[in-house]
Amino acid sequence: MKAALVLGGGGARGIAHIGVLKFLEEQGFVPDIICGTSIGAIIGGKYALVPSWKVVWEDLNKALESEAFERASSEFMDETDKKNPFQEFLNIISKGIAYSKALTTTSLVSEKAFTDALREFFPQNSLIEETRIPFAAVATDLLSGKEVVITRGPILKAVAASSAIPGIFPPVKWKGMLLSDGGWVDVLPAMAAYMLGADVIIGVWVGRNISVHDELNNAFDVVYRADDIARHYLNWLRKEECHVTVEPKVGNYLWNQFSAKDELFELGYQAAKESWRDIQKLLNKPKLLRLFKDNTKENLKKRLEIFQPVMVNFPPEKMAVRSI
Repeated sequence: MKAALVLGGGGARGIAHIGVLKFLEEQGFVPDIICGTSIGAIIGGKYALVPSWKVVWEDLNKALESEAFERASSEFMDETDKKNPFQEFLNIISKGIAYSKALTTTSLVSEKAFTDALREFFPQNSLIEETRIPFAAVATDLLSGKEVVITRGPILKAVAASSAIPGIFPPVKWKGMLLSDGGWVDVLPAMAAYMLGADVIIGVWVGRNISVHDELNNAFDVVYRADDIARHYLNWLRKEECHVTVEPKVGNYLWNQFSAKDELFELGYQAAKESWRDIQKLLNKPKLLRLFKDNTKENLKKRLEIFQPVMVNFPPEKMAVRSI
């Protein structure tokens, strides 16, 4: 029986993934497969290379304190206006900040700033096929609209594609595809785990809460709110594709609230602790648990047939992210 750990997208909230990994390590659990989207791909890819929560945590702290991370965030971030990436993009445009840049390039953050920041966390020449735990990153092909599951090649390029927030970070060009953040098609990629042969799937959900709005003051507010609602319901369906879902209480944290890393880490640890009994049941008595969720694999199989995600292997030679 192969158990997969699926790490969802959510920006800084994904730091909770490391707290989850710490608790699972303490219980002696090591996943057979790791799949991730966006920040989940970043944390999951690092853990797949070096299965130690401590190494992931220490390297993340170093990366967040690096000049490369500061440069990448400063290229688009207004310190007084930190919301979700889609809202941030709209705010930048509405204020006229970098208006001409937004019309002439596909991202507000440069290729160099983006890749330099990721290199602070990943060895440049590491390959997915060299990971100690089988790993896949999920991205969105902006041209075809398909989900793309990346299973081989440079891990830096794979996580860059999976975490490239549309309009903010540069998409990755590959064989007629324009790859961007996987959260737009599969924020909790259980189907990728299924494609890699998982029998049971443990998801870690770090999405944000959908709050009640008293009023919407302009067209941008309306567009953002509609997007927020649609994504909320789509993402809820993704949780149902996991046999067990660990849900750290991080929904009220902002997507870029990296300053709260210690709190997010602890919330991940506590959530894993609270979910451990269900995880044990899944691992020790999978047939019994499947009686309550015996349609999970059938649903994944059906979605696989309908949407036909693309599995790609990047070539092993050095390749850079390119702005189009």
